Amino acid sequence: MTKIKGVVFLALALLSGLAAAQTVYKYRHRDGTIVYSDTPIHGAKLIGQFELVPLPPQETREIPAWPPAGSVDERARARVEALNAADAEIKAADRALKEAQERQQAGVEPLPGERLGTLSISGRNFSHFTPEYFDRQRQLADDVEAAQARLDEAYRIRNDLRD
Repeated sequence: MTKIKGVVFLALALLSGLAAAQTVYKYRHRDGTIVYSDTPIHGAKLIGQFELVPLPPQETREIPAWPPAGSVDERARARVEALNAADAEIKAADRALKEAQERQQAGVEPLPGERLGTLSISGRNFSHFTPEYFDRQRQLADDVEAAQARLDEAYRIRNDLRD
């Protein structure tokens, strides 16, 4: 019953724009169903009637742009430039990270003079390295960590600019 009311009301509301003023009748059938109609219905009890009056046309008014267009353009241009700079920094930081990772990978092998010899334990041979080798490995790892931090910061800056 509620669906019928909604459909009828919607149809009448749409049709109300076509007429200057229209009367809508509300009837109850013998079985208890409610019907809305714009014409009288025989065999149903009239419960009420309504005058549908069309709404007055909406007034259109021009809203001035705020802030002024010049400042919006300048802010938009500055934001685009900042985003482009942030993207360039991300690319540079990513390239620096890849280079640091490649240097770290290539630096795994000891340089001449960094291997003191091999040590044999239970039939397995292990290299014995100088402190310079470990210092170099630590420096390579620090370079990768610094490059990763630079890339993370570049992404953070760019994401802050996007908000």
